[in-house]
Amino acid sequence: MTRNLPFVGVVLNGGRSERMGTNKANLLLDGKTLLELSALKLKEASASSILIVGNALIEEFEIEATVIKDRWPNEGPLGGILTALQFLQGTDLPVVIVACDFPELDTEEIRNLVKHAHLNKDSIIVPRVGEINQWMHACWPISAEEHIRKSFLNGERAPHRAVSGHEIVVLDRKKESAYFDVDTPEDFEKVKMR
Repeated sequence: MTRNLPFVGVVLNGGRSERMGTNKANLLLDGKTLLELSALKLKEASASSILIVGNALIEEFEIEATVIKDRWPNEGPLGGILTALQFLQGTDLPVVIVACDFPELDTEEIRNLVKHAHLNKDSIIVPRVGEINQWMHACWPISAEEHIRKSFLNGERAPHRAVSGHEIVVLDRKKESAYFDVDTPEDFEKVKMR
């Protein structure tokens, strides 16, 4: 078991959910929305605080969370990542940022990211499953904000290209279910059947 180390947990909730046909964040699984499940898993992994970027109604959440507006709505997840890192300026904790559509987030996988972030202070820690880097399930240092901001203001919107030239640690992971994101109604049905 990985020792609990401090971090800030962030859930991105700004997508348009076009392939799903409805807001993914509000889909119910075991009586909770996907958004709340993501926040709860981050808290269970020992996040010192939870930040939600985008619109959210959190009055019925079991845990305390702060909601902030995405500074660049409809500009993709990179704008949400940048919004979070700018809001958190002044903290020296690593920031685990996940999309709201990971229904099976795993606390040990999150803690492993955080452990590597504490060992590699200024690196972006990104898990890789198979051959795919999981940028919507990564750990970011606040120090990456300047690099990402420059890329973003130059028109880049893809996280994997925006971080080019920044120090990155890639972690090969085997627990595929922890990185399964729900993009379509069929994806959601698969999760409900598990």
